Amino acid sequence: MKKEKLSIFENMIWNTVGSFTYLFCQWLLTLIVVRISSDMENAGNLALAISITNIFFSLANFNVRPYLVSDLKNKYISNEYSAFRIFTGSISVIGCVVYSIFFGYSEKQFATIMLYMLFKLGESWVDLLHGFEQKVSRMDIGGISLFVRGILSVFSFTVMLYCTDDVNKSIAVMAACTFCFILIYDCNMASKFVNYIPKISIGKIREMFFEFLPVAFGAFVNTISSNVPRQVLEAKMGSDTLGYYSTIATPAVIVQVAASYVFNPVLTQFALLYNEKKKSEFVKLIIKISGVLVTLSIICIVGALILGEWGLLFLYGERIQEYVYLFMPVIYYTCLNAFVWFFWNLLVIMRKMKHLLMINIIGAIFCLAIMNPIISVYGMNGVSYTMIVYSIVILLMMLSVMVKEICKTDFVEQEI
Repeated sequence: MKKEKLSIFENMIWNTVGSFTYLFCQWLLTLIVVRISSDMENAGNLALAISITNIFFSLANFNVRPYLVSDLKNKYISNEYSAFRIFTGSISVIGCVVYSIFFGYSEKQFATIMLYMLFKLGESWVDLLHGFEQKVSRMDIGGISLFVRGILSVFSFTVMLYCTDDVNKSIAVMAACTFCFILIYDCNMASKFVNYIPKISIGKIREMFFEFLPVAFGAFVNTISSNVPRQVLEAKMGSDTLGYYSTIATPAVIVQVAASYVFNPVLTQFALLYNEKKKSEFVKLIIKISGVLVTLSIICIVGALILGEWGLLFLYGERIQEYVYLFMPVIYYTCLNAFVWFFWNLLVIMRKMKHLLMINIIGAIFCLAIMNPIISVYGMNGVSYTMIVYSIVILLMMLSVMVKEICKTDFVEQEI
């Protein structure tokens, strides 16, 4: 395989194809578990596991990738990033166990959560490898991996669920199959560019921990804020209700992920312009990407208004019809969340770690304060309404920090 760098457009295409396929396949899991299972318990338990492990997946990643791809001066080497990922992955598993025990989930739910956490650990490791490849402009490798792992996960999960009607066995087989592919393909391909064999150094892990802690804890708090309202819904109205909500909400995630296809491939370019203090070009690129995100959001909202109900009934059948009203608020939230993560990555590039932490703590307090009354009044839609208000608050705070940083006098104008 050639080792030349790819253009931004080529990286965007590979990233889009791979990420979209993987996203679509992960969504298919939530459709398949509804279609094949004998009742909605499997769907509810899977939705619960996804919701909880998303919190600890964030902890495992420790929000390192935006820093890694913008670490143009190589403050940390690949071996150190790998060792740190093993450390954070271990902490995330311990945290997930403690969290699940604390909230007293049943033995079956606990097993579902931990098996899905194992699957997410594979995603966390391969995300680091793809970060190394993105830094050298080779997102085609990650695109291929995402494409194949998406297909593989759906096939293995579906076959096992059809044979056993057991979501836990299905997740276990899915995790085993994807781990095998990661070892055979991803680890081999990444070794062509970097030496990722972990270099364990307690001192270096401690240094990296405190370097990344503010933004990682901010991401952890953000993920909690995004998922706790769903768990409140499950506690108030049961696993079946959460299963219906998650089934309706999952297709809307395509908006957020599609947005990431736009800005992820250009993060290194943002870092280059910022480090070289090319203010004009930096601002122009922000405006350009923001314009694309606005256009994408409008297309998705209009498309959902016209085709949303038909699409949901086509995918899930008539039994989902009474829950179609949940779809549009989720679409609005995911459009806002796309901007949250775009601005988030820009603030990481600007190394505004402590600002991100404070923004997310304030946002989490606000979210926790409003979610119970909103969910009590609006039921399932209360989850979406909570997240819409929360996202607007987060965006306003992020935007204020960005504008202040860009306007600073030491960010000197230098035209290319």
